[in-house]
Amino acid sequence: MSAYTQPILRFGLITPLMFNGLLLAAAAFGYNKVASIRNSRETLYREYTARMVAIKGLEEKIAPQRKQFEEQRKLLQTDPGPLFTQILDTVLPKYTEFELERVSLVFPLERGRLGKMVQSELARVKCTFEGGIGPMQETLLQVEALMPQAQLEEMKITRKPDPFSNRPDHLIIDTTHTCWKAGETKP
Repeated sequence: MSAYTQPILRFGLITPLMFNGLLLAAAAFGYNKVASIRNSRETLYREYTARMVAIKGLEEKIAPQRKQFEEQRKLLQTDPGPLFTQILDTVLPKYTEFELERVSLVFPLERGRLGKMVQSELARVKCTFEGGIGPMQETLLQVEALMPQAQLEEMKITRKPDPFSNRPDHLIIDTTHTCWKAGETKP
């Protein structure tokens, strides 16, 4: 090899081959990197479209019930004490005083056992009824069905004979409900 051909081979053939090899390797690396990014984004897009289809399906399923949810939300945000009284006032007139009669209705100020665990605004309602157990069960069912935030905290049933009236033995039913108001919790 002559002094003339050696630099030609070194700079005219080997250097361009090495440069083109490095360029080809960089292009292959870049292509693989872009392909992996594209595959991951296509996977994310497919997952996104699947989620959107599922969300639309749930939305179609829930949309007819939205009005009922709004009514429940309004009910949970109203003041529980007057609401409890209003429900009792609508339920009790269908019974005679011999079947079921409200003797007292008191709103105790202390939070009670359940109220200590609830960190929201609440009202306790203590009621005393005289009458039969059947009408009382129906009344409690109506209260608990119309007030999902009402929790029966205490119930005491005693039997009391009434010698001054023509009534047979009747029950005295003391109930205490804790009703909380939905919304912001206390810190």
